Amino acid sequence: MGPQVTESEVEGTLEYIDIAADEGAELVAGGDQPEGERFGDGYYVEPTVFADVERDMRIAQEEVFGPVLAVIPVSDYEEAIDVCNDVEYGLAASLVSNDHSEINRFERDVEAGVVKINEATTGLELHVPFGGFKDSSSETWREQGDAGLDFYTISKTIYENY
Repeated sequence: MGPQVTESEVEGTLEYIDIAADEGAELVAGGDQPEGERFGDGYYVEPTVFADVERDMRIAQEEVFGPVLAVIPVSDYEEAIDVCNDVEYGLAASLVSNDHSEINRFERDVEAGVVKINEATTGLELHVPFGGFKDSSSETWREQGDAGLDFYTISKTIYENY
């Protein structure tokens, strides 16, 4: 796990960890800054996992841009999609499955700008658009790829007659 970008990002991530614990989520792993000489020159937070997360907890409702995972038990596909979509954000979502029918349903049903199948939500190809749904990126444009170039490009049409 690499470092976060700034000290304030670490502080924000650690604040979310404290909030999750205060709201009753069970800390299963991590939850602090790693110690040791190799972590002295960066902004590190241990990979952190919370279990027994309720869907209305802040850690389940807000985007934590740090190495924090919230495990929310669900009983079936419909409840899983409901939990996924019952947030104000929709940057990325992932499904692990070998059932192609379920994969196709997930790709259609989940409200996220980046959907990955059998992969982590992190890591993106630079040549494809990147952005989310709802309050993740405002649904107005996409960074990266042709969409990003189009957004940052102003076209000029010139007619020249000799």
